Amino acid sequence: MRNVNHIAVWAAAITHFATGAIWYSVLAQPWLAGIGKTMAELTRDNGGSPLPYVIGFVTLLVMAYVMAWILQRLDARTIGAGAQVGAALGFGLVAMQLGLNYAFEWRALSLWLINGGYAVLGLAVVGGIIGGWHRSQSQAADAIA
Repeated sequence: MRNVNHIAVWAAAITHFATGAIWYSVLAQPWLAGIGKTMAELTRDNGGSPLPYVIGFVTLLVMAYVMAWILQRLDARTIGAGAQVGAALGFGLVAMQLGLNYAFEWRALSLWLINGGYAVLGLAVVGGIIGGWHRSQSQAADAIA
């Protein structure tokens, strides 16, 4: 991945993480109902470990780097083009994969809407940030050198 704007990728991953924090805070009660747990059960199950957050951020960082690669291949260099690609991938790949899994797991439609909605929104934001964030000419020359 030549000429990847690492600052944009990291900013996109951090923003995606923050978006998830807000999304799941607002939708905490229906999400908990969808997974069939209470907050007390989740806390007990993970013992207050930060590991889910660390793994979560690493996965979002990988997704942002893959998005940068895809946007580069598609020559999507605007906020709108990046957001459109991100939303399409979020819906067409992530949300549909969740739908497939949830159908066989007999999970609620509401849980798919919450988790799939986050995938669409989060990847649209990631695509918009990466697609719209352009390095200066001096930064691009430094990256080549």
